[in-house]
Order: sequence, then structure tokens, then C-alpha cells
Amino acid sequence: MSAKIQPTGPQLSPKDFVNHPDVVACIDQLKKKFGDKFETLLVSDTLDENGNQYVNLVQKGGGVLGVALVGYTYVLEEVGVRFLRLAGTSAGAINTSLSVVIGKKEEAKSAKTLKYLCNLNFFNLVDGKPFIRWLIRNFITNEKFENNLKQWLGSLLMILFGLVIADYVFLAFKAHEWARIALPFSVILTGTHLFLITSIIIYINYLFRSLRESGHGVNPGTYFYNWMKNVMDENGVSNVTQLNAKACSFPPLRVRNTDTQNAASLFGDVTFITSELVSENKVEFPKMTDLFRENVDDLHPAHFVRASMSIPIFFESHMIDNIDKNNPKIKEAWMEHFGEADEIPDVARFIDGGMLSNFPINIFYNPKVIEPRLPSWGIDLDDTDPNEKAHEQDNAPWSLGGYLGRLFNTIRYYYDKDFLIKNNVFKKGIGKIPLSEFNWLNFFISDDEKLKMFIRGAQAGTTFLLNFDWPSYQKERTQMQVLLNEKTKPEDIKKDQ
Repeated sequence: MSAKIQPTGPQLSPKDFVNHPDVVACIDQLKKKFGDKFETLLVSDTLDENGNQYVNLVQKGGGVLGVALVGYTYVLEEVGVRFLRLAGTSAGAINTSLSVVIGKKEEAKSAKTLKYLCNLNFFNLVDGKPFIRWLIRNFITNEKFENNLKQWLGSLLMILFGLVIADYVFLAFKAHEWARIALPFSVILTGTHLFLITSIIIYINYLFRSLRESGHGVNPGTYFYNWMKNVMDENGVSNVTQLNAKACSFPPLRVRNTDTQNAASLFGDVTFITSELVSENKVEFPKMTDLFRENVDDLHPAHFVRASMSIPIFFESHMIDNIDKNNPKIKEAWMEHFGEADEIPDVARFIDGGMLSNFPINIFYNPKVIEPRLPSWGIDLDDTDPNEKAHEQDNAPWSLGGYLGRLFNTIRYYYDKDFLIKNNVFKKGIGKIPLSEFNWLNFFISDDEKLKMFIRGAQAGTTFLLNFDWPSYQKERTQMQVLLNEKTKPEDIKKDQ
């Protein structure tokens, strides 16, 4: 049974997370199986001089559920796992960016990431107009708010209808003194009520006009961008060159089996996935920065994370403007990445990368791999309600919201799911964090909920490590690629990551 979470005062500290009894229990459980120093843990054939084992890691998007990602990576790092290549979308892009910029690749990052999360007021990320903040907060935190709002709007119309009827009645009986006295008051009330309704309609129209003009999002996302920029600057990353330097830099590595493996071609990098609407393309940053600037260092890397987490409607589209589409270098980049240079936008408009690839584990797939030297892992955030899923599978009618939700998820998950179907062995490297009781858009989460999500991530990471079988994974990956190569025969097949 999970230990009860105790209140920690006005602000959590990293110690509240990592010293929580449930998290300590996870580490103790792993020590019991793998030794006090995790000396029998085997998850990779790639190691550094301190015995840290290296893997590639992709982190799924999921709004505030990203707190659980930190709990998962915390457990991985505590047992000596480090990340050579990293990729992420939306919330996954946030933890991915912090895992890159904080310290060196051989250092544990999650505990330091917690420091930034503890100092971040999640509600500040909802930086729209006061009415929008109030509306979002109530829709997310008050289960009865939607029904109450409908009833309130219905009451406004019913009252207006009643007042108009009263006006006609008093007008019809104006020959009577009581009607003559009541009529002015009734007209004033009707006029006041009409003014109220008209004001509401005008304000709603203003909000929709603002929504249209600001990239169809109710929150600018400025607070998040500035927060991300400050974190990166504080850790010595203010341009793309510095970001790549941190992502690509790693200590001397060795492999376990020098007869069939070598460490010479190993490399590190980072990828943030986003969706560009004008050209209708999936964009991978920082690799594709040259699509928008000849000098890639003209863009701060915080743009990449902000672009990746631009949840449609909730956040404004993230814009990168002043694109010199007549620049030969930029045209060359568009030809290289997309095979055309006819639709280069003046202003690029980005939304959440999860629209096209919310779990981009395919980033790490290389058909030239025969025997992998390290696994590709993924952290999946699963907020599906088991009861709702069971209900939707029977013959009961679906609600419009449920229908649209399934339609949206089918589109955004198909690309990643299709890759996993065709390369089934990669599923063995994916750990799933069950988070059905949490709302991924609840930026008003309490400290108690943050702790619960972190613990849930730590527990999921522990379960994954207890069950992951590296020799089996390596063998199946090798067999899979041998069979695929017999069919496709890729050129220059060689051992790679």
C-alpha cells in the first residue's frame, strides 16, 4: 500500500520527492534485485569509465503529466543509466531539454530538474486574459462547472423571454394604474438584461477575434518561453551550437563485446518534435533549424521547446518570423529536408509536435544496425480511463466529445503506432506510466498531485527495470534486422546504434 503523502508547506523541495517513502521503496526494491550498487544490473553494452550504462530515450508528450516523466528518469539515473540520444514531444520535450542542458551527460539530471519544477508555478503557464484563466480553471477543476454554465446561460435567455412577455402584458393593460406603474420598471429591467447579454456576446466575439489574430490559442505561452529560456541560459545554452555541443558531448565509452562491437561510431544528439502548419510538415529541431535561419545561432533553443508544446487552442501557435525565403542556403535546406523549396513561408507557425508524432521512438531506428550496442527506450504516459475504454468498446452510443477525442487520437498516434507495429521489438523498451486519474491540462495541480505523479513515474520506472531483459532485447533486435535486411538489402550495412 502506498504511503500517505503528507503536506509539505507552501512550496515543495526536491527532497520532498526523492525522499518520499514510496520513492525510497522503489530504490530499495532495485537494490534487493541488483545489489547495493546495482552491480548485476544489465541494460546495455555501452558503458563509461564509471560503469554508467547508456541508452537512447524518447519521452512522450502529455501536458502536466510530464512530472511523472521526471520520476521515471530519476529511478533510471539512480541505478546508473545515462542517455546518449534523447528525443521528446511537448511535455516530453521539456524534460528532454532539461536532461540535455543541465550538467554533463554522465551526470544525473532528474534531481536537478526537480529544483526548477519546484520553483515553477504551473498556473503561471496559463498566461491568457483573466477571464480565460478563470474559465479554464473552472472547466478543469470543477466537474459541475459545464452544467452550471449551461444552466446560467439558459436562465439568462429564460429571464429575457419572461421580461419581454411582461413588457407586452403591462403595455396591453396600460390603461390600468398598476400596469402604468410597473411598465417603466419592466422596460428598464429588460433593457439592462439586453445590455448584459449584448455585452457578453460582444466580449465573446472579441475573444474569438483575438483568438484568430493570435494564432488560435487562448494563452500566449510567453511565460513558458521566458522560463525555458532562463533555464537554458542559466545552464550555458543560449544558442543552437551550445545546445548541440551539450547533446553531442559524452565521456569516453566502451562496449562489452569488443569482438563484434565498437564504440567508435556512437554519437549523442537531441530532437524536439513539432508540427509546422504553413508548409504542413513535421519539423525536428535543432536538426532543421537551417530551414528558418542561415545562421542557426540566430534562434534561441527555447523556441524549439515552446514550438513542441504548443497545445492547439490552449496555447497560441508559436511563430518564427523574418524567414528569408529567397536565401539560397535556406532554399537548399528545404530541398534537403523536404525535397522542395516552393512553399517556404515568410512566417512559420508551429503547434504541438504530438499532432504528428507524440512518441517519436522511430528517431533512433537505423536500418544499418545489425547488433545494437544499446537499447532504445521510451516512456509512455497513459491517461486512458480503463472504465471509459471498456464502455466505448461496447455498443453504447458515444458522446460527441468521446467521438472527437478518439478521432483526434487515431490521427496523432497512427504514425508512431505504425512504426511499433512494423518494429515490434521496440515495444520491449517502452515503459508505461498509468495516470488515468490525472488531467493532462490541469495546470492548477496541487503539490499533492505533483508528488503522486512523480511517485507513479518512479514506480513505473522500477517495474520496467525489474522486467527488462537486455540480452533478449538485443537478440530480437538483431534477428528482426537480419530478416528486414534480407528483404530490403540496405546499402552499406554496418554495426551502428
